[in-house]
Amino acid sequence: MTRVVLIGTGTGIGKTHAGVALVSALAAAGVQVAGLKPIESGVSTGPTDAGALAAASSFHVKQAPYTFVEPISPHLAARREGVVIELGRVQAWVDAHAAAVVVVETAGALLSPLGPGLTNLDLAKALRPEVLVLVAPDRLGVLHEVASAMHVLRTLGAGLPSPLLLLQPPASPDDSTGTNAAELALLGVHPAAFVFPRAEPTAPETLRAARELLAAAGLLA
Repeated sequence: MTRVVLIGTGTGIGKTHAGVALVSALAAAGVQVAGLKPIESGVSTGPTDAGALAAASSFHVKQAPYTFVEPISPHLAARREGVVIELGRVQAWVDAHAAAVVVVETAGALLSPLGPGLTNLDLAKALRPEVLVLVAPDRLGVLHEVASAMHVLRTLGAGLPSPLLLLQPPASPDDSTGTNAAELALLGVHPAAFVFPRAEPTAPETLRAARELLAAAGLLA
């Protein structure tokens, strides 16, 4: 099993969109793949991120271990429901999906809390990914956000692979949109960012961009 972990520089920046695109591209290539979101808040009767990832998968996805109704930080939603998020339970659930590739989306950003003294960085380290994808929005402020995340990964991310950087187009582009990948490289923050288009995750142009990232990760030829 190859584990791909998606982690973000913030919340609501397109990690699920990216995950669905990557899972769809792998499935279309005949790879047995499971798209997983083990922790999700804001889950009620409507569509969920976990559901979108599962629907794109070519491998059966089991019920996620931690789902919370309130649309707030998972650590707070868990506390209000009297639940403690345990990394061991998440690890066991991910390991139960014996697909060739599992794509795991975390909830929130790199240092978003999952409980006292527990963050998504701890979750990423516990999952032992072969591929780490850092997702960030292609908008003003992303230079700082990516630089901060890279600093955290360098100083606290022992055991994690060097991340691939994916820039997602924002809902409202600004004057920096489309320039940030080059600036991040010029400033020495990250050498080569992948940039996804503003399109549905299964649109041909998005799948083409997803295949490029997966090829760089060694998951597709």
